[in-house]
This record gives sequence, structure tokens and C-alpha cells, in this order.
Amino acid sequence: MVRSLLIVVMSFLVGQAAHAYTPGPADYGRWLQKPGNADRVALFEAELDARGLLGVVPTYQILRTALSWKECGAEPFELPERSYWSGAFESLTVLKNEIIPAVGEVEIVSGYRHEELNRCAGGASRSVHRQFGAFDGYAVEMARGDMITALCSWHGRRGADLAAGLGIYRGNKFHLDVGLRGNRRWGSNYSASSSPCNAGGGAVVAAHD
Repeated sequence: MVRSLLIVVMSFLVGQAAHAYTPGPADYGRWLQKPGNADRVALFEAELDARGLLGVVPTYQILRTALSWKECGAEPFELPERSYWSGAFESLTVLKNEIIPAVGEVEIVSGYRHEELNRCAGGASRSVHRQFGAFDGYAVEMARGDMITALCSWHGRRGADLAAGLGIYRGNKFHLDVGLRGNRRWGSNYSASSSPCNAGGGAVVAAHD
């Protein structure tokens, strides 16, 4: 009973934290009204649908840029040119088939960041976010300790095969990228030594992505 209550409280706090800093559906609707955005998103969603990825998470979450978008004078949402989309498809496929089954519902709070925004947001110069291949998200249904156990176990089994990057930050926030920078892991100070996975499994190389 106490454990269930703690999970509910944690989920609420994580959700509140995510929503406090990220744009929502109303903001997305306004962004879609800008010239060209709706047509390009329709093409993107058609590609998602063809791959069985439409609705894994809402499209507006996939297109969120950075938590600091407003401070950096950037757009809250962005869809890069089509040549970048394959990286997103790879990571979303793993999110659908492996991460969500392990941790439950995920809310994405950051996807593509162009060079200037990535710099302003404190991203690494080689950040995979610049390639639309990385997503930061929250596990909204699971206590932090259980999330860490699930993600670290997954990365220990699958990180090398998928060339997957796994970052675990404060609270229930984590980073996922697949196939672009190799098998690595890191924690809240963006180093391998700070990864909560260090009890076993995973990679030994990390970078702030």
C-alpha cells in the first residue's frame, strides 16, 4: 500500500516537473499554424505511421526542442529536414519495443536541437540531439529506483547490440539514443562515473548528449 502510494506521488511530481517547463498541445497548435509546419508534420507522421511508430508518444512531444527553449530564444517545437529523420525512427522504435515495456509510460521533453540551441542549452558539441537521434524523457509511472533497475538492466543486455546511449539524470528523467554515438552511459554530471548503472552492465564511455 505504501509502495503504491509512493509511486503515485512520484508520478505526480514527475509529471508536474515535466509540464512546468515544457510546451503542451495548445502551444503545439499555435506552432502548427505557422507557414509550412503542418504540411511537414503531416509527412513526418505518415512516415511514423508506415513504421508503426505513430502514437508511441504524441507527436508534439517528439518535436519538443529543449527545456530552456524560451530562455534561449528558440522555438518550442522543431522538425528538422527529412535527412535527419532516420535517427528519430531508430530511437523511437527502441522506445516502443523495449523501453516503454520496461518502464511504462514515457513523456518526451526534448528531441531535436539545432546547433545554436544546443549550445545555449548546455549540450555537448557532439550531442546526438543535433541529429534528431536522441530523446530526453520522464518515466511517469515508475519510482526512480525501479526505473534505474529496469533501464540499467536493459542497457547491460542491449546497449552494445544497439549502440545505445543511456543517460539517467535527477528524478525520473533519462536520455536515449540509438545507433549514432555507440554504447555508453552517464549520470547527472554527464560522466560515466556518475551513472547509476555502475553496479554492473553497460558501457564505460560517456558524453554529455
